[in-house]
Amino acid sequence: MPIRLKIAQSSAAKAEVYRFRHQVFVEEERRFQSSDDHIIDQYDSFAETINVLAYDDSQPIGSIRVIMENHVGFPADDFYDFTPFRQTLNDPCACIGWLCCTRKYRRHPGLVIGLIKMCFREMRKNGARHVLATLHPPVLPMLSRIVGAHAIGPEFQCEALQVAMLPVHVDLSKLPPGSRETFDDPSGMILADSNERRIYRKDEVIIRKGEIGEEAFLMMRGSVRVMEEGPVGAPSAMSTMFGPGQIFGELSLLDGGPRTSTVVANSVEADVMVWTRKELLQQLRSNQERALRVLELLGTRLRHQIEGRHINPPASLAARILVDSSHRGKLPVDMQWLSRQCGIGGHAFQDIMSAWEQAQWITADHDSGSLAVSNQERLLAQIGAP
Repeated sequence: MPIRLKIAQSSAAKAEVYRFRHQVFVEEERRFQSSDDHIIDQYDSFAETINVLAYDDSQPIGSIRVIMENHVGFPADDFYDFTPFRQTLNDPCACIGWLCCTRKYRRHPGLVIGLIKMCFREMRKNGARHVLATLHPPVLPMLSRIVGAHAIGPEFQCEALQVAMLPVHVDLSKLPPGSRETFDDPSGMILADSNERRIYRKDEVIIRKGEIGEEAFLMMRGSVRVMEEGPVGAPSAMSTMFGPGQIFGELSLLDGGPRTSTVVANSVEADVMVWTRKELLQQLRSNQERALRVLELLGTRLRHQIEGRHINPPASLAARILVDSSHRGKLPVDMQWLSRQCGIGGHAFQDIMSAWEQAQWITADHDSGSLAVSNQERLLAQIGAP
């Protein structure tokens, strides 16, 4: 079962966020006492406030809040005076808080990162670069490793919450190697944002052949593979792999037919954006450019199938992820991160990288564990299908 992440837009969804905060901070952690069954503050009423809620099936398991730059201020300002530090920044800020997960899911490898990804995407859409927050000191090492968070002042005691707190800062333009690639969005997305993302674990089925298709997916990070049925009794073969920026599952939504293939998560975690049939058709009807791009995508796939064009799926996937995450050759890419995103076996991945390095398509810095693109045109040629 995938983890679902949704922006709370309706009153009912927002109320679910407020009740979930109470469940974690009051009922589970007993941080403070409350006579209500929910936690809500004045900042939740701001137009600049976005709450994200994560679900396992229909059960809430995690939540986070991000507040964009506004004329009133941030909740972090209630605990610490960020004014001197903010005066040193040239770009807009946002405030992240109320990060919480139920005990059972606190070690889930993709949950916290998924919640933060949703916040960072909203920040970038609104032009924000800096994150300001006050947090419990034991959380800092994890956030330092994940997003490069660092303290900008001394630890202090928060009387309201009865815990120690630290003022921290994150610069989205200076994320650590591997994290920068993780929190980047794919370039050239064909469709506008949906309200839902999902995190699938390796080998988890996303689409099953023969079922009625009700959703289309866009790869945000990670990879998936299409399984083709082999002879009776033989294992399924792998024919196609999709990486960041690619759409799959759209055909059943367009023609109403059953799924033509089974698609499973290929990387350790596959982060996908999800559209229902109604949402997809609404976007295509309202935006001619998007409709034409989807037609181009389908036409290119059909042409490659008719022409019998053969590509190496693992090499094509690795090339796509490397070109995309390097911002088309402008930035180095962490080698371990790339390997995890591809979901290709260690030896197979190393063979691909070694061949590219010998061909001088990439340059490897083994001291820093990073790769740089040397010949983008040859890597793009490896991609084949869009």
